[in-house]
Amino acid sequence: MAKVIAIGGGYNGGDFDKEIEQKIRSFLPKDEPTVIFVPYASNDFEDNYRQFKEIYESQGCIVKLLEPGKENLLLQADLIYLGRGWTIPLLKKLDETNAKSFLLQAYEKGAMIAGFSAGAHALFTLAGSNEENIGYVLVEGLNLIHGCMISHYNYTDRATAFHRLLSERKLNGIGLEDHTMMVVENDRAKVYSTKIKASGHIIKTEDDYFTVKPIKNEEFVLPL
Repeated sequence: MAKVIAIGGGYNGGDFDKEIEQKIRSFLPKDEPTVIFVPYASNDFEDNYRQFKEIYESQGCIVKLLEPGKENLLLQADLIYLGRGWTIPLLKKLDETNAKSFLLQAYEKGAMIAGFSAGAHALFTLAGSNEENIGYVLVEGLNLIHGCMISHYNYTDRATAFHRLLSERKLNGIGLEDHTMMVVENDRAKVYSTKIKASGHIIKTEDDYFTVKPIKNEEFVLPL
């Protein structure tokens, strides 16, 4: 199967880390790959999309924005990229517009799928997400990555909330900090980071405690 990539965050949490995006581009073998940006997690995505478009067009990509009613565009993609925002609205709109079906078809055909923050959450079986007017909850995703994760794990409030959610369900999980991404192919995962202090974390839940292991540039197998 094609690679699935979860990005924990970038500069100031929500701004792109160009080194991460360049690494993702390096996985695409074509000289002019087609990249489809899915903005459904946010209602104010214009500036974010403009930055994204500049980054990928500068690397020779053909970048297109997905709009409702044009979901079959996803079947042309070499990379489908789910943007930042809110996880639940993203998943809801993917369902309502039938984009989910086309995305999964594209993945089966070999398209690479990536997600940033809320977009990363949507790729997993479950994700810990801080949702507008709800707070921290576990959200069911697309199950392209077998496991449970949270983005921006370097923020103490997010890490603490995720530990609580995992403990309540007796689950293991993955925390991705800003400036990290996890690349998964056939349930083999590897975490990359662009900053010395940034890393991923494997959280193992026991009966009455949990352990946290930093991970960087090493492979592990999913599910945990």
